[in-house]
Amino acid sequence: MAEIIFMDKNGRLIIPGRIRKHYQTRKFILEADENRIQLIPVKSLGSLFGTIPELNLAKIYQEHEEENEDESPSSH
Repeated sequence: MAEIIFMDKNGRLIIPGRIRKHYQTRKFILEADENRIQLIPVKSLGSLFGTIPELNLAKIYQEHEEENEDESPSSH
């Protein structure tokens, strides 16, 4: 799927709606070399819900928050 898009004066690119809807993410990896710029969609944890039966998002988020609290400088 190829499409010509334009950059505004602030350097922003508009990704067409049908492409945004297809990938359902707002986060991308940007890879660039001297000849090409490539955007690779990054899936959110929420988009994986239901694809792995034992995936418990609430527990994952809770454990992540607890790890962040344990690693915070104020907790040491």
